[in-house]
Amino acid sequence: MRDTNTSLGFQLPDGRQLGYAQYGAQAGDPFFYFHGLPGSRYECQMLHTSAEALGLCVYAVDRPGYGLSDFLDNRSLINWPNDVVALADALGIDTFGIIGVSGGGPYALACTHEIPERIRSTGIVCGLGPVYKPALRNEMRLLARSGFQLAKNAPALLRNLYGKPLSALSNTHPAIALRLLAYSLGGTDKPVLLRSDILGLLSESLRESFRQGPFASLQDVAIYQTHWGFELANIRKHIHLWHGKADRIVPCSHSDFVHSQLVDSELSIVPNEGHFSLPILHAEEILATLGRPA
Repeated sequence: MRDTNTSLGFQLPDGRQLGYAQYGAQAGDPFFYFHGLPGSRYECQMLHTSAEALGLCVYAVDRPGYGLSDFLDNRSLINWPNDVVALADALGIDTFGIIGVSGGGPYALACTHEIPERIRSTGIVCGLGPVYKPALRNEMRLLARSGFQLAKNAPALLRNLYGKPLSALSNTHPAIALRLLAYSLGGTDKPVLLRSDILGLLSESLRESFRQGPFASLQDVAIYQTHWGFELANIRKHIHLWHGKADRIVPCSHSDFVHSQLVDSELSIVPNEGHFSLPILHAEEILATLGRPA
């Protein structure tokens, strides 16, 4: 799906450009979608059909430095709610739901902590936990663990070893990068990632993610592995978490931990589903749960 609603722009009060896309029902109940790492607003296309059927309008926003959004030095998780509020105000939206997927999970938690009065429901799918805690970081695959360690101790090495090669491959041959990922993950994720429709939309999203280079992704890695600026126990709104039991990118233990720290949350562990198969194959179920009236 590519039309004028997938490459929208908004100028923030500080002059920065914020890129976003609109999916689902045009005049439906509003939600904001926070993409993963790497990712972009195009990622949310996987929810379009389900959102349209359920009467939900989903705005997928590029974080600073991704896609059409201007890069922002020294950003943090708790800066993000300000951008979301500015966009919501410009769109005439008072209250809204939030969906955070994978690396978008921490940003969903930050919004629920900082602007609870604006949020009707929060859902996090295969969300990344606070990897500044060694126990959670060490349960991840070697590539992810080493990336977080390098972000802390040798950012230049992270940029040269990971950022530049991944950015180059994603800009020129994103489908190859995704095929390699599919075969490395196996399980339920492999056939889902290799579907022509999914491979196409995620290739487009991956290329868009690195439109401005690897800088936003490298910045996110650094943000995730430092203290997030708030405590999970201080979030007072209800949050629904979903995680695939067979997730090989973000282990299920991350959602287990977040669930254990939140005051009001529900955790749905989905057997046999992976990091990609869960949000793609269960989109309608997830959106229907979040879209129910309180």
